[in-house]
Amino acid sequence: MTFMMKYICLIFCFFALGYMSVEAQAKTALINGSSFTDNEGKVINAHGGGFLKVGNYYYWIGENRKQGVFVSCYRSKDLMNWEFRGDLLTRQSHPELDSANIERPKVIYNSKTKQFVMWMHYEYGRDYSYARAAIATSGDIEKPFTFVKSFRPFGNMSRDCTLYKDDDGSAYFFSSARENYDMMLYKLTDDYTDVKTQIATLWPGGHREAPALVKRGKYYFLMTSGCTGWAPNQAMYAFSESISGPWSELKNIANSTTFDSQSTFILPLVGNKTTSYLYVGDRWDGKQYFKSGYIFLPLAFENDSTMTLSWRDTISINVKTGKMK
Repeated sequence: MTFMMKYICLIFCFFALGYMSVEAQAKTALINGSSFTDNEGKVINAHGGGFLKVGNYYYWIGENRKQGVFVSCYRSKDLMNWEFRGDLLTRQSHPELDSANIERPKVIYNSKTKQFVMWMHYEYGRDYSYARAAIATSGDIEKPFTFVKSFRPFGNMSRDCTLYKDDDGSAYFFSSARENYDMMLYKLTDDYTDVKTQIATLWPGGHREAPALVKRGKYYFLMTSGCTGWAPNQAMYAFSESISGPWSELKNIANSTTFDSQSTFILPLVGNKTTSYLYVGDRWDGKQYFKSGYIFLPLAFENDSTMTLSWRDTISINVKTGKMK
């Protein structure tokens, strides 16, 4: 073997070993409560986030408060190994965002307008008296969004929120109002960029926030938390055969601190063997925000209208079969 051939062989082996070492680092399980990292080893900043499947990828879009960034985007094919795709909203996106604070962004796709539509909680810096909803849109989920506006739906305060697209294409917005004492439900316009109807006030005076909604079978399930700042509390859920209600009374789920987490999203996982439901929660660290962790746990159903949540130190997800363990 000539010197040149030996050199080429060494270079090939070096890159092959490097590739194998990267592949060996691929996660086969997630450690609950930890700060998840992306495929470059960097901490994932997508708090209060939502999930959306587009093609073969699941997208995780959430809060990122570093260096003028508001909302960041990650993608994954298996829900365990995540790739950073970019920042969707920053202080430079629009003059109205220059001194803003953005929380709990959620994104759905409008098949008529071919736009991804983001709704979120908008405040003016540390002044939480603004209590507004805000909207942004993009034709590409991985590209920066265009800020549309911030406002109070029908004049109501709007803080913790979630967004839901139903089977018929109708979209709905849930948000905490009246200093978080009421949970409001709105139906959106056909283009998803405004409220069309104020449908209901859920559990008036209940003091609930952090809404997360999913539909299973004929029932809708809405999970919320109490209002205790950064400190975790007892999550509760209700169910209904219609998104507009009537909704059941609130029932406790998980333990008294929801395993030290707060709900942000419930993701249906449709596989070729079963459909599972993934609870996603934030484990907040109020003193060190960027050390806040995440909780991924399977939701279980004892019957059509009873939902349960149990602790697991780790979780492995098989998106092909729909099973979690």
